Amino acid sequence: MNVAVSLKTFKKYHPRQVAKHIKAFFNGRIYIVGVGRFRVVNGKLVAYKDADRKALSVMSEVNRIIKEMQIQQSVAA
Repeated sequence: MNVAVSLKTFKKYHPRQVAKHIKAFFNGRIYIVGVGRFRVVNGKLVAYKDADRKALSVMSEVNRIIKEMQIQQSVAA
């Protein structure tokens, strides 16, 4: 069974923009120019095994922002 996987490319790294995309699309792949490639699994950014320190730092930052967005959304509801 083939599942269509979306690939989104970000030309610049803007953490909130990346987090909004991940929150909206939940699964897929993204590429950030100058940082690297990532998977989006269940609404979280996941780095590939060959990721460097910068990519791991970006992953951590974006996942933190996603968590903050989810908290703000639940408080507002």
